[in-house]
Order: sequence, then C-alpha cells, then structure tokens
Amino acid sequence: MHHAHLSLPMAAATFFLLVTIFLSSTCINFAVIATTPLPKFPAIFGFGDSILDTGDNNYIRTQIKSNYRPYGQEFPNGIPTGRFSNGRLIPDMLASILGIKDTLPPFLQPNLSNDDLTAGVNFASAAAGFDAKTSVFTKAIPFSKQIDLFKDYLATLKGVVGEEKAMKIINDALMVVTGGINDYTYNMYDFPTRRLEFTPRQYGDFLLNNFQNFTKELYNLGFRAMLVIGLPTVGSYPFRPV
Repeated sequence: MHHAHLSLPMAAATFFLLVTIFLSSTCINFAVIATTPLPKFPAIFGFGDSILDTGDNNYIRTQIKSNYRPYGQEFPNGIPTGRFSNGRLIPDMLASILGIKDTLPPFLQPNLSNDDLTAGVNFASAAAGFDAKTSVFTKAIPFSKQIDLFKDYLATLKGVVGEEKAMKIINDALMVVTGGINDYTYNMYDFPTRRLEFTPRQYGDFLLNNFQNFTKELYNLGFRAMLVIGLPTVGSYPFRPV
C-alpha cells in the first residue's frame, strides 16, 4: 500500500498532534489531563531514554539498568521491571488514561502477544540520546537503532494483521518521544568531547537537527500523531553501577 509523504512543515501543520510538556520534575498531573476529552488512539509507542524506558535495557549489554530493588516497589507485586521509577512511567500512564492498555511493554521483551503488538510497544532505552556519541559511552540503544527496531516491529505487525491494517494502526497511533538530557550530560559535562566542536547553543542546534531528522523518518514510516516531552531539569538521578 502506497503512502504519500508530505514535507515536514506541511506535515506538522496538517497531521501532527505535537504537544510539548515541560517537566520541572518527573511527575505530571495526569488527573488534570484525564478531565478533558481525549482523542482515541488504537496504539501507543515510545521512543527515548529513561524517562520512557519500560524495560528495554534489561535485554542489552549496558550498565544502565534498574531491574533491582528498590525500583518497582509500587509496581504490581513490587517487581523491578527495568523502569527507572518506583512504579509506572509516563507511557504506562498515558496508555492507561487513553484506554489502550494498563502498561506499555518494551519491544525487546520476549514472547510478546499479538495483543501487545497491535496495541503498541516501547523502544526507549535509558541513557540514549540524539547524538550517536552518547550511546558509545552508555551502550544504550541509540535513536537510530530505535528506528531500526521499529522497522523490525512493523514487519512483524504486518505478518500478524496484514499490511493495510498494520499501516492504519501506525497512522492512527500516538508516538511519545523524549531525549536530549543524556547528550548534554555525557558529551558536554561528564566527558566534554563535544565542547571541542560546539558551544552549548551550537550543540543544542545540532541535537534539534538530529531530532528533526528522527521525527521526519518516523513520519515517513507512518506516524501522524506525536507527543514530544521537553527536557527535564539537568541534575542527579539515583544510580548504582552494576
């Protein structure tokens, strides 16, 4: 099935639901969101870093993991799932509020059901960034690889429901994305290699260009509704080397 591709500016004006949420903390008042009429989405997908990662890092070789206590202490049965949280994350809450599913499973989780696949999965990886150099340090799944994983997912989905229905699911789905904080942390502060090439403002422009290319490619793959989460405050996060 052929899908015409619009230019990104026209797409933004015509098809995208582009919402920016500025986070002063890792909490959002979803009760306020839930009081307003909400659009209907058949599926939800996540791309990004630890703000969204629901467990993909459990299945890759990286030290950036949270599959140990006290993480998950407020998750059902108190089980650490790989979420960098004591409970659910933003994509889980959105999926629940939108009536799609209770939680958003990581794509790399083995034995995903057909129901899991058709209602959406998560490709986010803690410590990922829009700068390819970020994953060199963290061994997280870079954003370019998250797109590759989505392509693998899409091929699987087409095998489950057929090409036409698969593309309709993607066209009507909500995509949630966040990133950038790890790029600054690792490349401008902890290991300031990018300071040899960019000023902080120039680096921001570099990341925004990478982000634009990322969203344009996902648009070309079928997404039409995108929720973009703004950068949280740069600071300290709980971490224990594995």
